This record gives sequence, structure tokens and C-alpha cells, in this order.
Amino acid sequence: MKPIKYMTMLMLGMGLSISSLSAKEVIEYRDFKNAAGKVIKAVLVDKTDTKAVFLMQNGRRSRVDISALSAEDQEYVKGWNKAKAYFLSKCRSLSVGALLTLRGYEAIPVKLDGNSIMVEAKINGKPARFVVDTGAGTSLFHTGSATRTGCELGPFEHKVYGVSGEVPAALAQVDTLQIGESVFKDRQIMATDLMKDMPKGAKRKDDGLFGAEMLSELDAVISYQERKLFLRPDKSDSAKVKTTGDEQADADALTFRIFKSKSGKTYRGTIVKRTATVLTLKSPSGKKFQLPITQLSPEDAEYAKSWTPEGALFLQHCRSLTIQELLELRAYQSFKYERRGNHIFVDGTLNENKVTWMIDTGADSSLLHLDAAKKNNVEVGPMDQKVYGVGGEAPAAGCTVESVTLGTAVFKKRRVMATDLDRFDQGLDYVGLFGADFMRECNAVITYREQRMFMKQEGVK
Repeated sequence: MKPIKYMTMLMLGMGLSISSLSAKEVIEYRDFKNAAGKVIKAVLVDKTDTKAVFLMQNGRRSRVDISALSAEDQEYVKGWNKAKAYFLSKCRSLSVGALLTLRGYEAIPVKLDGNSIMVEAKINGKPARFVVDTGAGTSLFHTGSATRTGCELGPFEHKVYGVSGEVPAALAQVDTLQIGESVFKDRQIMATDLMKDMPKGAKRKDDGLFGAEMLSELDAVISYQERKLFLRPDKSDSAKVKTTGDEQADADALTFRIFKSKSGKTYRGTIVKRTATVLTLKSPSGKKFQLPITQLSPEDAEYAKSWTPEGALFLQHCRSLTIQELLELRAYQSFKYERRGNHIFVDGTLNENKVTWMIDTGADSSLLHLDAAKKNNVEVGPMDQKVYGVGGEAPAAGCTVESVTLGTAVFKKRRVMATDLDRFDQGLDYVGLFGADFMRECNAVITYREQRMFMKQEGVK
């Protein structure tokens, strides 16, 4: 699991429209050499397996054998991608969120409570609030919240495990759990007392943990910088768009965005035209229809007002790009994480020693395993503090960490806590939880469909 470093793409030769060039556009020509060293100034506009198509300075197009170019230029042509070139030329102003919603995702606004991601939901039609928790292998309810929302609880004959130990749990029968347009029906979700051992006077700010099994099911994307959770409603139990089994047809259908009216009615379409007051949309079936912007939900009205032709160009020319390609074009570094069950792990360092971390958005602060901290030369203080989590409280020590790295992201001289994360003698092969404090700082993006984590630390290119 080694990070893939972002390779800055050569910008020369990408300032053009693939289909046409207006007189006002500035064309940046690149020097191409043949094997004999002769130089031509041109822009690469297309290629086949054997031919490169160049736009020359005189406006003509020329097809050249790739094998006739210098070794360096052959590599350039080999790595050139029309969709990427078009994206960099015409669509780079689109935000990560805009790119995702153009690919069929629904953007769910979240709030940060400390560093924890909180998302609004409904359980059996009643309002609820969840922590988005990649470290929770399965979702988990607080028993009081399960009762409040009308979930029937079974016997407390199960156990759940957390950083603070184990605690009895029961299965809660949930008729519906809804986040945005994603609806889960007739599910059994574990419930336990999430207030166990909490300090006197403490109040629960959430109703439970929205865990990794549901995040994975909805192809979730978590973005700290935009403070959004992106989900695929078509993957839920109550899908607005059913997949057909035809991979290309399904991919085409998912380029359409979900729009909501103030009355709660939903529409799926892609904008083809916008005036100051009306949207013209095209449905997945190809039918065009109009929606007054004033009838849309506040978020969708804002989206409609900020719609730009770049979005339409993206759908036309760049929708084949993966989320990985789109984020790497945004200068994010990329990690292929390891999936163990529903937990995710990434390799990095701790005090310059190679280690593995568990990625845990539910950990408000990063947390070390006590033995791993000592083994990796972390300055460990006395065990006179406490950490709280699923299972109650546990003794902990304050620590000073000289450095933590993931790829090019570097965190120096940090204070974190350490506790015994291996109370059940399983033999941990990771050093601790890479928590929301670090992820928020480096604008992390986590994708479940592509099983990747992306980071872009401010001030680090």
C-alpha cells in the first residue's frame, strides 16, 4: 500500500477546445522533436495507438507516426489523455462537490462538532443525528435514541467492542433509516448504551454511528474541505433510479443530478439551459422539461444559480474520468487503502518508522495503541487520563509525537493520547487510529467505491 504521488501534468498543449478553437482562445504550443532532432511547434489534440494528431501553428492538422518522435515525446503522447486534457482546459473551475454531483451523487451537508462529522437523518420518520464513522465496522444506535424513534429492541444478548472495551448490545428493528434521498428499509442495527461511564452531566449530541457497512453500500465519498457527505441514493433500498445491469446504461443514468422541490418532490435530470428564473432539464429518458428555480429547495436553487457551461462540458467530454483521476488532477495525493472487513488501513510512518494506521473519522482525535507508542519511541506520559468511546471509559496517557506522515502529508510535534487498544489480545498490526483531527487538517477525501483516500495538505504541493 504505497501512496501514488501526484504527477503534475504538462500544461502545454492543453489550452484548446477539442472540437473547435475561437479566435480569442490562447493556444500554448509545445515543442515536439522527431528522432532526428527536428523541432515542430504544435498542440496534441488526439491520438490512436500508432498516430498522434497535431494542430500546427498554421491552423492545419497533421497525423504523425508516434514512433517517429523522440523518446521523451513518445512518453508524453503515451501518457496524454483527451478527457484529462479537456478537463484541465475547460472544466478545472468545477469544485470536487460539483464533479461528484455530476456523477450521480447526492451532496449531504454535514456539520463538524469538534472534528466529528455529524449528519442529519430520520429514523422511522423522526429526526436523528449520526456521527459518520469509518472506524465503526457496522452502524450503531444509542439505546435511548432507538426507543425514542420507535425501534423495537431485542434481548441484550450481544456485545459490541470499542476503544474502551466491550458492552452489552441488542438488535434494534428499524423500519426506515433515511439520509437525504437514501433510504434503508427493514434493517436490524445493533444498539447499546453509548452514555456508559460518561462524565456526570454529559449529554449525547448524536443518536449513534453511521458506520462503514452503510457507507460502503452507498459508495460514499467523505470530503472534509467541503464539509459534505456524498452518497449514491440509487444504491439504497429505496432507489430513485433502478440499475439495469447494463454497465454503460447505468453509468449514463448516473450522470443525472437529483433535484428537490420545496414540497419534497424529487426530479432527476441534467441541466441543458438556464435563465434567471427557469431550468431546462433533460431526464434519463431524454425528455426535456422545465422547473422554476423558485420552486427548488434552497440548496438546489443555489446549485442552479451557480450552474455553469463547464458542468455541461464535463458531462459531454470528461465523464469517463474516475474520481481518482479527477482528484489527482486537483493535486491531491492518492492512497489505495487496504480493506479488512469494513475497516480501512493505510501505510505511513510514526517517528520515521514504517507503520500502518486505521482510518477513523469517528475518532475526534487520533489515538495510539500504548505498546505501539512505546515501540516507536513516542514520549508517553503517566496513565492519569481517560478516553471515552464505545464500551465506556479507559485509562490513557498523554503523548508527544515527533512526526507522523502519510505520503507527503507531515504532522510534527503533536500531542495525542495512547491507550490499550488490544484489550482482547488479538495482536494488533496497526499503531492506532488516524483520526479526524489529522484528516481535517489535510482536507482528506475518502471514497468507498474506488477504495482510496486522498489528501492535500495546505502549503504542501
